[in-house]
Amino acid sequence: MSPGRCFPEVHKMLKHSATQIAAALLLVLTGLWAERALAIGDFGPDTCAEGYVWREACGPSDHVCVTPNLRTQAAQDNAQAASRRQAGGGPYGPDTCIQGFVWREACGPGDHVCVSPATRSEAAADNGQAPHRLKYPVCQQYAHAAVAANQQNLAQHCGFSGPRWQSDFQTHFQWCLNVAAQPPIDETNARNQQLASCSHPQTCAHCNDGSCQCGGGSPDQLCAGHGGNDPSIGCVQQP
Repeated sequence: MSPGRCFPEVHKMLKHSATQIAAALLLVLTGLWAERALAIGDFGPDTCAEGYVWREACGPSDHVCVTPNLRTQAAQDNAQAASRRQAGGGPYGPDTCIQGFVWREACGPGDHVCVSPATRSEAAADNGQAPHRLKYPVCQQYAHAAVAANQQNLAQHCGFSGPRWQSDFQTHFQWCLNVAAQPPIDETNARNQQLASCSHPQTCAHCNDGSCQCGGGSPDQLCAGHGGNDPSIGCVQQP
């Protein structure tokens, strides 16, 4: 076979090899990306921020975000639960703890796993920090602001009610996760406007020209350009 006849065959072999290498490389990269995506993970609205994991002290539904060592501690405490209960029960029933241990109550008063007082305090502290350890910062900030606004609403006896006005962090947080970017901004602005109207109520006056004028001045000042104030008739600013 002459050398000239070898070149097409060599070219064909090289092209085939290059295709195989490219396909193999793509497969490897795809696998690495999938592994990375799986490692990062997104587990819905309760997804923890970087460095935290679900505690699962009381089962898979315990989604309080804690550091990995505290999750391990919770599992160890669960495994030691029986050995820390008083044999035959005691003044607090069959789940009475032996000396030096108390009920954990990480997931509420029904959590009777016996732990050290320090562990019980840590669980309570983790519960208090739970909203701050979630993954989505924008919706965290929105929900915190919504709760704070309702606390102001209650403190000032404004009387605002409805879905916008409640103190449940998770309700606001999960709503934020399921809408586009603009609705939370609109809701926050609406709350602020309502609170401003409650904090700084306007005076409304019925003027002699038949108009209702509202603002920060006195009735006479408000009606100065409207034929004067008619105090015999009241008016209320329309929302």
